Amino acid sequence: MTVVPWLIMLLCVILPRVNGLTSFHELYMVDKGDSLVTLTCPTAFSGPMTWKYEGETEDLDKTQVQGRNLILNEVDWYGEYSCWDGDKKLGSIYLLEELKDPEEQDDYLISCRAKSYGCTFNCSWTHSEFTAVRLGLGHDCTDSQESCTWVYPTTSLQDGGLEFELTHSLSPYTEEAAPLVVTVEAITRQEYLRKTKRFYLHDIVQPDSPAGMKCQVMDQRLKVKVEPPATWNCPPSYFPLEHQIGYIFKDNGKEEHSMNPLIPRGVSKLRARSRDPLVPSPWSQWTPWKNADGLALSLCTSQLLLLKEL
Repeated sequence: MTVVPWLIMLLCVILPRVNGLTSFHELYMVDKGDSLVTLTCPTAFSGPMTWKYEGETEDLDKTQVQGRNLILNEVDWYGEYSCWDGDKKLGSIYLLEELKDPEEQDDYLISCRAKSYGCTFNCSWTHSEFTAVRLGLGHDCTDSQESCTWVYPTTSLQDGGLEFELTHSLSPYTEEAAPLVVTVEAITRQEYLRKTKRFYLHDIVQPDSPAGMKCQVMDQRLKVKVEPPATWNCPPSYFPLEHQIGYIFKDNGKEEHSMNPLIPRGVSKLRARSRDPLVPSPWSQWTPWKNADGLALSLCTSQLLLLKEL
């Protein structure tokens, strides 16, 4: 391997192995920039050993081979280093460059959302160029402790991103004393990225869309009752939601919005969205538009019949 005449001091952190760098299952080491690197062949072997970079024998004049170890004084390339007994491959280890970009916003890398104050929340990762990603919750993961429980993707998104579900132990009935701490690790064949994101649960709460709407005819108005999403906390008296109703007038097609459940009867379509008024949280997504006449006939039949009798 050709060696550039400048000294790179490296601190190498040994982490779990990565198989093809698409999962965290093989050995790899991360260049931290402040000490020499020592690569250790993962297979016990006492005879003469040779090393290759990405399957090719390189110039190792400026490196040292000591038993199972390859000592790199300087690093030109990141990627797979493999140890060999003649033509037999004994094993490999990946040397990764740590990516550091202080200007990169954490929200650009990963975004988190909770549907309620329950025990789970979801995070989305949008950088599809990384071949393996994992998340950890708590200081054990931030401090790289062995007790860290890593979470792996549950869903692959259409845009190439990944979605994770994390579980916390916060009580929904008490005030949050400290923020949640999420650590993310992501790798490619040659690169390693580690970021930490801190937030309070109430800062990421965004309810799901309402479960539905019911209406009641009241003189020349409709009283719309919005049903909370099934994923929202109970009881509603302790976990209130406020709702916004969108409606379109029959005569001119104009759309209006109301926080008041009483709306005009001369509307053609209805929809609704919800939010936590105490934070306040972001609004949920709108429900699909519903035909107002069909909604009134199907849900308010008794009220309509009563009006006809009067």
